[in-house]
Amino acid sequence: MDTTAKETIAQKVRDGRQAKGYTQQELSNLTGISLRSIQRIESADVLPRAYTVKVLSEQLNFIWDFAQAEEGSSQEFSHNPAKEPTFIALPTRLNYAQKIILTFSSGIILLLLAAAFLAQSARFPETEFELFLFIAGMLGIYTMVLLRIWK
Repeated sequence: MDTTAKETIAQKVRDGRQAKGYTQQELSNLTGISLRSIQRIESADVLPRAYTVKVLSEQLNFIWDFAQAEEGSSQEFSHNPAKEPTFIALPTRLNYAQKIILTFSSGIILLLLAAAFLAQSARFPETEFELFLFIAGMLGIYTMVLLRIWK
């Protein structure tokens, strides 16, 4: 696979993306391939890896036959219009600012809920021991929330 393969892949990706009405950024989001990689593939600067071609072909509905491509056949692509595009679920990761916001907001919400519970209860806590157990329980819940946010 040489320059002609790069150009063929570039043309198929570009045509498929435009036929679907996707921008390069939208295709990047749908496939999990970086925007810069898609730009380089479409301009035939690089020969993408097999996995990258597979993901793009699934999203843009074309079939790439690597066996034929290595033999130098000119019929490397075929169109598969009946197949619906697949959406790849990308892992959502929180950035630092979002983690800070969740840390403080969850603490405030937990504090308000605990205060509301104590305010509505006429007989709880009856002793200081019950109050300390309640506080320890709230701190345990808050610790678990923080572990989920920051792990």
